[in-house]
Amino acid sequence: MAKSTVWHLDKSPALRSTREIAVLGAGIAGCTSAVALAKRGFNVTLIDRHPIAGCEASGNSQGIVYPKLSARDDLLPRINLAAMQFSSRYYQPFWAQGLGQQCGVIVVPEDDKMRQDFEIIGQRFKDQPDLVQLYDNRELRRLSGINLQAQIGLYFPKLGWLSPTDICQQLVAQHRIPLLQADIQRVAHSDNRWHLFDADGQPCITSETLVIANAFDCKQFQQTEFLPVTQLRGQISHIPSNGTSSALKTVICGEGYITPQYNGQHSIGATYNKGVFTTALRPEDHQTNLEQICATDSGIASAIGSQNVTAMTGRANYRCTTKDYLPIVGAVANLTQLVEDYSALRRDAKSSIATAGSYLPNLYINCGMGSRGLSYAPLSAEILATELAGDTPILDEDLRLALHPTRFIIRDLKKKRL
Repeated sequence: MAKSTVWHLDKSPALRSTREIAVLGAGIAGCTSAVALAKRGFNVTLIDRHPIAGCEASGNSQGIVYPKLSARDDLLPRINLAAMQFSSRYYQPFWAQGLGQQCGVIVVPEDDKMRQDFEIIGQRFKDQPDLVQLYDNRELRRLSGINLQAQIGLYFPKLGWLSPTDICQQLVAQHRIPLLQADIQRVAHSDNRWHLFDADGQPCITSETLVIANAFDCKQFQQTEFLPVTQLRGQISHIPSNGTSSALKTVICGEGYITPQYNGQHSIGATYNKGVFTTALRPEDHQTNLEQICATDSGIASAIGSQNVTAMTGRANYRCTTKDYLPIVGAVANLTQLVEDYSALRRDAKSSIATAGSYLPNLYINCGMGSRGLSYAPLSAEILATELAGDTPILDEDLRLALHPTRFIIRDLKKKRL
């Protein structure tokens, strides 16, 4: 290992005398993290402002395990591939129970460049038909059940849709993980324990180890406010199924996405509203979703027919996004000390620094999954639990570092932003 890469190692790791862990946030990131830790023998308590799991960003009725492959072999597509493969296995028991549907996902190209990339991807993965297959129009129509017009598309047979709320609640119940309802506004460390306080300043729970998995709300804590996450509103829309659209058998993704009908309606979406801070449904966003799904393929537009935007239902909430589109998972740095130890990077971004990183005692984070929470959460939870348990890492080191919370500090030092 090059000396300049040891920033992710803790030069003075805090010892743990107990197996107790508090996980703050009971969305898909928090619930999968809690389960991964419980499976390794940790005594886990979930904390959330709601009385049940999966109420906010994880509250949509139909969430997609979204596929994302690339013609390149960069860090992002390699992580996306690992996440997609891991999540398809992870959700298999839930699909077998009838939670959601492993119906396959078709992705149609949005432009000529994507068509060329799809050809490369199809060739690259031609020996992995269980992962992805490149199909022509005839096969796309057969698989989807509707008259798609796309001439080619990628088909992911092991993926599908799930209800994130159902998954969260099933995970908590199945593994008997206690859920404490509390609106945590501040965390502090003393006497080798993390203390969590509510809005009235009252202590709610203490734990030797704390995992922060409450999405954008991590910004309210002094320990994690340095993380460059953004709150991005998204609205999904529900449209009624009809005699033609009810024949849809797969999820279809392109400029927008549409799911097979569930309880008499399809989910379409989703908007990306920067700087909009309301969960009230907006007709203009229903219109955007409708335009995007119709632009995805004219065959979809024909299948769903005309829609009354003012009559649409749906749901809006917030994603937690990152600058590099990758989740944030791992130990939380002692910002002041780490910046001091690695200040030489300001003068020379290629400096070789032998000093390991400085980290806050037994504090971890798992957030920043954007619109791909269902896809990323099982893998990021496993990465986190592996790290806490001292198990063998499940990803190559370059991929692990690409997800590490400290990556932003190191980048900002090199670019003289810190």
